[in-house]
Amino acid sequence: MSIQSKMLEQRFIDGFEQLAPDQATRQIITHALEVFSRKGFAGTKIKDIAASAGFSQGYVYMYFKSKEEIFTKIVELASEGAGRSVQYAAELEGTAMERITWLTEAFLSPGSLAMQHWQLILLQTATSEAIPEEAKRISKEKIREPFEQLIPLIMEGQRALEIVEGDPLELAIAYFSFIQGLGIARAQATEQNSFPTTELVLRFLKRS
Repeated sequence: MSIQSKMLEQRFIDGFEQLAPDQATRQIITHALEVFSRKGFAGTKIKDIAASAGFSQGYVYMYFKSKEEIFTKIVELASEGAGRSVQYAAELEGTAMERITWLTEAFLSPGSLAMQHWQLILLQTATSEAIPEEAKRISKEKIREPFEQLIPLIMEGQRALEIVEGDPLELAIAYFSFIQGLGIARAQATEQNSFPTTELVLRFLKRS
């Protein structure tokens, strides 16, 4: 993995800490992400999240009133973080394709918070009728932010003849569909599977 990708991974973590500055809140959210990813929203209970985090149920209730509130907070952080992750990459020095490559490497990293969990939670929010209405509202309002951040990079790459011709929005949607799908597959995997390389994921974007 490149130095730039490692820098992006760290910025993902730093951004999460900025959005959720309290350590106990972050610990609850991090473990809730894992439990929601395994059990889904309907199958998750506060006691599951508390047990995973190593807290009592009463302690979790000091920070959140319900699993609905926890899930909604996750969606809020995920929606904000998804756009920020692309913004971080755009701010690096390099060609458009290099910056997209570094971003993809950071997403595909086994420990990537943004890749492994945020995209799965956003997908669940968009598709599950059981999801809290406030979470759906936040997701709907923020869903375009990652695309809006990626589109200028795609257009820059097209002008430099690095990226294939085509509608930049459609290419951005295809990119995040790949990332989201891989995030779901990795979160649900029961054993160590071989996942596509960054080069394979980005092949559809690169101009031959």
